[in-house]
Amino acid sequence: SHLEVKETIDGLKSGTLPLKKLAAESAIELPEDASVDPGVISDSTVNREETWTILAVNKFDSDRKRMSVLLRSPPELGSLPILFCKGADSAMLDPDVCASSQAIQQVNAGILDGGVDDEQVDSMGDYDQWEFAQMLGLQAQLGDFASEGLRTLVLGLRVLTEEECTEWLVQYKAASVALTDRAQLLTEAALEIETKLHIAGATAIEDKLQTGVPDTIATLEHAGIKLWVLTGDKRETAVEIGYSTHVLTPKMHVTEVGDFGKLHVQTQMSMEFMSLVKKGRLPEYQKAMIKDPAPSVRTFLASMMYAIRKCCRAFGRCILALQALLWTVVRWEKRAKRKRKAIAKSLAAEELMMRTVERRRNVRTRAEATIREWLESPEGKSQRVVGANDDDELSMVSDDAPDVFKRATSARNLLGSMTDGGRVSHVALREVSLAQLTAQQATGGAPDAPLVDEDTLSMNSFFPGNKEDLAGNFDKKKRTLLERAFAIDRQVRKGQLRKHVFPEKLAAIEERNKPGRRLSGSSRASQTGTSGPRALVIEGAALKHMLGDPELEEILFSVAQTCEAVIACRVSPKQKALLVNLVRNNVSPTPITLAIGDGANDVGMIQEAHVGVGISGKEGKQAVNASDFAIAQFRFLEDLVLIHGRWNFFRLSTVVLFSFYKNAILAGMLVTFSSRTVYSGTPLYDEWLIAMVNFVAGIPIIMTGLFDRCLSKEYVKSHPEVYKATRDNELITFRTLLRWIIMVFVHLFTLYYMTVPTQAHGGGMTSAFVGLMRNEPDDVPGNGEGGDLKSGGTVTYTCMIFLLAYKVLYETRSLIHGRWPAFTCKKGVKEGFFSRAAYTWHGITFGSMGFYLWAIALYQVFGRVFTSSLSPFTDVANHVLGTRSMSWMLIVFVPIFGIVFDVCLKVFSNMFYPTQTQIHLEIESKERAQRRLRKFENQAMRQSRRTEAQSPENGDGQGEEGLGQHLAI
Repeated sequence: SHLEVKETIDGLKSGTLPLKKLAAESAIELPEDASVDPGVISDSTVNREETWTILAVNKFDSDRKRMSVLLRSPPELGSLPILFCKGADSAMLDPDVCASSQAIQQVNAGILDGGVDDEQVDSMGDYDQWEFAQMLGLQAQLGDFASEGLRTLVLGLRVLTEEECTEWLVQYKAASVALTDRAQLLTEAALEIETKLHIAGATAIEDKLQTGVPDTIATLEHAGIKLWVLTGDKRETAVEIGYSTHVLTPKMHVTEVGDFGKLHVQTQMSMEFMSLVKKGRLPEYQKAMIKDPAPSVRTFLASMMYAIRKCCRAFGRCILALQALLWTVVRWEKRAKRKRKAIAKSLAAEELMMRTVERRRNVRTRAEATIREWLESPEGKSQRVVGANDDDELSMVSDDAPDVFKRATSARNLLGSMTDGGRVSHVALREVSLAQLTAQQATGGAPDAPLVDEDTLSMNSFFPGNKEDLAGNFDKKKRTLLERAFAIDRQVRKGQLRKHVFPEKLAAIEERNKPGRRLSGSSRASQTGTSGPRALVIEGAALKHMLGDPELEEILFSVAQTCEAVIACRVSPKQKALLVNLVRNNVSPTPITLAIGDGANDVGMIQEAHVGVGISGKEGKQAVNASDFAIAQFRFLEDLVLIHGRWNFFRLSTVVLFSFYKNAILAGMLVTFSSRTVYSGTPLYDEWLIAMVNFVAGIPIIMTGLFDRCLSKEYVKSHPEVYKATRDNELITFRTLLRWIIMVFVHLFTLYYMTVPTQAHGGGMTSAFVGLMRNEPDDVPGNGEGGDLKSGGTVTYTCMIFLLAYKVLYETRSLIHGRWPAFTCKKGVKEGFFSRAAYTWHGITFGSMGFYLWAIALYQVFGRVFTSSLSPFTDVANHVLGTRSMSWMLIVFVPIFGIVFDVCLKVFSNMFYPTQTQIHLEIESKERAQRRLRKFENQAMRQSRRTEAQSPENGDGQGEEGLGQHLAI
């Protein structure tokens, strides 16, 4: 080891021996035809044990993006305090961190400019030139690794003097025992020592994609779910993974945003924003949309309502101020402080609250001001080119690699040109061959395009597909009153179906979409620039210049929302959480966000999203512990979201709607009956029956909430677009709620007016099983009578339970009615008993009706045996159900008559104004019927052939007859 040489140890301890000099002099020379074999280093290598002392550990955090450990070497190696550090290349190659800051700056400048200043290289010493060549080789190798989808890390070290080590350890120990701001103090201590690092090399590991990742991502995109990839990998790695997972496609216009300074990043995003505004992708930011509207009654009413709400908020703050003053006078400071906080929060919300038009106007003004500032800067003036071509059309047809991969190519070309020109010393030539062994051959990159395209800025905005143009394609007269008032589907309600299109508009659309028609150059460019797929690739270092400012955040999100794919690379855990929060705060209505990750650096993102999913992999359990759901592989996300997520949406929506419906029916019956009791509060039902209604009527809906299946798993996977119903909130719309409210009143009045008046006074005098029905004398007094409150209320309650059970039966959307037989030994049956059992029928038959009859029978027995509050119900069930035929007539016909209204409404809706879900249910049912028919025809054909084989002399006739018999059956 070099640390066994006394002169080397003394030089490192005193700081007189730079590490780059030691590395340059000890570098191993490789011949040009040598193969890189990491398994063979030296024939004299001998395994031995060494004991290194750990002095301090600086943990990883999202700001530094690196971690380090301070060790002391063994006594036989000089007892040197050495800092070992590893991290992302963007953090390790920072000029403030790396000792080779001058070489790194020259490397970056050479890569960006496509060349290097010869005088600067000639003025370098041998070791500086060697270091310069090393940085070029490192950039080339990192680019090669990343382009292959490998995950890279850069390694560095620093040898400290004893004085530096002692001084820093005092700071570190003070920070580690601090009671306040400990994390911040530890970060400051780490930043103090993680400087002047010598870059030792880089590592690359293969993080193979799990099985089914591309297919899962494609399926989620077809379902209408937008995907953002937030990763800590290099930009090249992230882009390569994006292509391999089909997040990016070769025909996408990829916008790459790197960290080239604050003004450069903001100008690039502002230019992209203005380009999209001019091309009509962001019509809400165009001048025609953000200018002050002309005076009209509508704008006057909107302004007046805004002013009224503002006055109401101000009045609320005045009330809070008076309450705070009152609590201060009575010396209740805790409550006064709480009120003052509420006032401050309201004032802060008032400052952020502005009209949408004004906010969008400010955002556009900020973008234009940023572009003007760039054009006035020296760099902007040098790039100012009028008439630059728009690259949107080129990106759609070009097969060139994205610009992100040209960084490694530029580094290789620059290294080759220096080698050929003889501007590298003989020390550096020993490492040039190693760099070229790992670098791939490539051609030079194209020159950089100007950042600001003034042709685009001078272009007049146009509105492809805006609301006014879209509304002009449809004939409002073709939209019927029932469509506007009854239809749930938004396109049907707004009159945006094919039948609503003007005939001339429909003919023009069909002519434009003919497959043989060729577009002109201008039309193709227009379509490409406005409707072509786009993607955004942005680095974490560039995000820090955009996040934190509301206007810049809106510019960033406006650009991102027009993209089919967004990839944020080299982002810290904190930035991942901020991006998720950006989506939640800038989309109206607020979307449901889902974050999925497998490592500790994904915890913040998972906790910030509405739904967090952790993958249980080899990176620990931190993501799983912080998530709402845990899965083993990424491909299971398809089943989690599209299958179980969609099923649960319909289940929970039905349960919520039915719960309000059930309680409204029960309360409505009691309120309606109160008019007969002079509003004295006397209930129609027995008090114990009222307490039992949630359990008796709840069992069927619980079964639906647990086992209902809207569309089968196979159909949803083959038609992922059915997920649109959950995104449109199909079951919790105003019209759906209105239908349930109408059914509440219909069923309420049906139950009440067909049962209570019928049994009042002498209307309940009937007999059953004894007396008049058998033509026998009635020896039991009271048989057949039913005008009392207990008897009439029990019959009405029974009708209500049966009606609620029927309602659950008709609200069930799936095949949980059961498949016969539930127990089967047939081959090829994918689902077992637990998926074939008739949960709905079991819940209604045994859980609701059967349990109710058993409960009231037991209730009346307890009332006879135990004298208590149960006694008034003694023998009521026997009397109502065993001695009165009127009870059974009402129980059978009233629930059926009530559910008829619901059935007619559903039939009318499904036939004339179906929802998207109902259409897919019918398609699935038709496909299932066709599969059964084909299966039956195949069986009949095999039976016919078998019959022909048994009777060859009459084969033709019997075969046709057998097939005809089977098909007839």
